[in-house]
Amino acid sequence: MMRGAMLAMFLAAVSLLGAPCAALAQAAVPMQGAPAGNDAPSRPIAWSSLSSAQQRMLAPLQGQWDQMKPGRQQRLAQNAERWATLPPAHQQQIQERLTRWAAMTPEERRQLRENARAFHDLTPEERAKVSAAFRRFQSLSPAERRTLRERWRAMPPQQRMHWAVERAGQPIPMHPPAHSGH
Repeated sequence: MMRGAMLAMFLAAVSLLGAPCAALAQAAVPMQGAPAGNDAPSRPIAWSSLSSAQQRMLAPLQGQWDQMKPGRQQRLAQNAERWATLPPAHQQQIQERLTRWAAMTPEERRQLRENARAFHDLTPEERAKVSAAFRRFQSLSPAERRTLRERWRAMPPQQRMHWAVERAGQPIPMHPPAHSGH
């Protein structure tokens, strides 16, 4: 499949399904596949050994902390130190993302990691298009987003592709076709 068609499909999926791929580039999502640094500890970090600021920032992950690999614990602990210095609104946003991550199933996490990798593999211009599409989607009311998602999910894959390619770079319509036979 052509890269342009793939980008159009990716843009449409991001816009319609609300997958925060654009936000993932800077998100506070604990990625298991991230490479460990040379200073990654060989032993787990006890939750009780984290500072109160780190514990506060990582609270959504406390129930999973003991099951995490030591390298992941180390990265999260280091990030939590930095996050604790951010403005309160940004800290709240990070904690909301961590809460959503903690509540995800393994399959949802796998899909999110794949989306993040796909976003990372895009060119800067393509990432800008995806980010813009996501911002347009987020500007819709919750009811409009829900309606758009339902219509998108009702389309067969071939119709989704046609619809996405046909509308690449265009504003998100409020009433996409449910089944136009394309």
